[in-house]
Amino acid sequence: MRLSPEKVLMVCALGAALLVILRSLPLILSPYQIDYGEGLMMEGALCIRHSQPLYPKPFTFPVVLHVYGPVAYAAAASILPGGSASFPAGRVLTLFCSIVLSLLLGTALRRMTGSWWIGLSFGLLLLTLPAFRFWLILLRADVIGLVFSTAGIALYLLNERLWGWSIPCFALALFCKYSLIAAPVAVLIHLILNQKAKRAFATAAGLGAATILAFIVLQSRTGGWFAYHMFSTHPDRYSFVQFFTLGALVLASAPVITALALWYVAQDFGSRLRSFPPIYLAASSLTALTAGKLGSTTNHFAEWMVASCLCAGLGCSMLLTKHATKAMPVTVLLCASVLFGIIAQDRSTLQTERELADCDSAYGYVSDSSASRILSESLGPLLAARRPVQISDPFEYDQLLKKNLWHDRQVEELVNQRYFGLIVMSYDPSQVKTPASDWWLGPLSSALSRNYRTVRRFNCRDAGVVLEPVSP
Repeated sequence: MRLSPEKVLMVCALGAALLVILRSLPLILSPYQIDYGEGLMMEGALCIRHSQPLYPKPFTFPVVLHVYGPVAYAAAASILPGGSASFPAGRVLTLFCSIVLSLLLGTALRRMTGSWWIGLSFGLLLLTLPAFRFWLILLRADVIGLVFSTAGIALYLLNERLWGWSIPCFALALFCKYSLIAAPVAVLIHLILNQKAKRAFATAAGLGAATILAFIVLQSRTGGWFAYHMFSTHPDRYSFVQFFTLGALVLASAPVITALALWYVAQDFGSRLRSFPPIYLAASSLTALTAGKLGSTTNHFAEWMVASCLCAGLGCSMLLTKHATKAMPVTVLLCASVLFGIIAQDRSTLQTERELADCDSAYGYVSDSSASRILSESLGPLLAARRPVQISDPFEYDQLLKKNLWHDRQVEELVNQRYFGLIVMSYDPSQVKTPASDWWLGPLSSALSRNYRTVRRFNCRDAGVVLEPVSP
């Protein structure tokens, strides 16, 4: 029995997705912070769980900064076992959201192509993209927000009667991470281009009203500090070189899907069909410009990857319809590229576990320390030990200081006073003569060297060096 290209693709996509998920299980179950952003999400979720202010006045010490919307933190807070920090629980939430995202994408493609084979295949292929795979399991706001955003797209595409329900979905996505605006922008442009100005106006008015109302409520309940947390905490430098480098990495990691997507976009624009997916791909390309910020990485292309799979699925469907003889070779090439990407990414030299080898000892050292005040670049050891957090977002606070947007020298004064009983860093300041401007507390390296000494070193991401005060 000869298999059709659609069935071959489905078998490949299902097997690849299962392989990726199974390979991710050891990291999902790891009790340690893998990515810097996981600690920030977990700390914000704990604030909600313990009824602490999420967006308080930041100009006090300890310093509380939260850069994501309340919906993302609330989602993370809902799964914490017993109100305690748990990175595995947070990663299970992200994995669940990723699978839901895959199904929503597949459902939308099924509506546009008429084929469940193609729809589910490209929904599952999203999970296998090398640039998306890393965010498949990490507790971050991106995938949580993308679920709401993609749900809005699916509702918009599935049934004209359901288009109004997409508005609250888009609003929830924005209050996860406000850079997730590509989907509603694409919907508005699509409606206008297809001469549905009244519906476009109603969508814009509904989303605008919901967003403004939620913003006013949050501003009121936080004493006016919500806006500061959202819009005044990203002073880190911008680099177009970084944006294009990350963009090239994303495109090159999935060459066949990228080629299919771009081919479909060219066909659509050439025939002036004005369909939604190419507009969405263009809009997400613009929002991906945020990847040029210092603290950004390929997660800022996550929405672009969703749009790319959407366009690639339609490109595959068009290929089957208009160029049937080329369908099987392209399918085989696509499957080969997917499997090659998985194998290449599973090389031992690229595995995150290598950077977590001593985290058990590092976390244990922090937990067993008698110090009452611990300043840490990584929040993971503090949250695991249920220790108070001195600065909830060390990176953003450090950038505010370096850009002279935080007009105090409190941390420097506390370092000179040996206020902190323990400082946990990713590098040893005593061994750095000219610290890079991007390094955490780089300008304070001399003060740290004068007042603190290195007592332990660990092979643990963002928690590799432990400092203690020198004797007076």
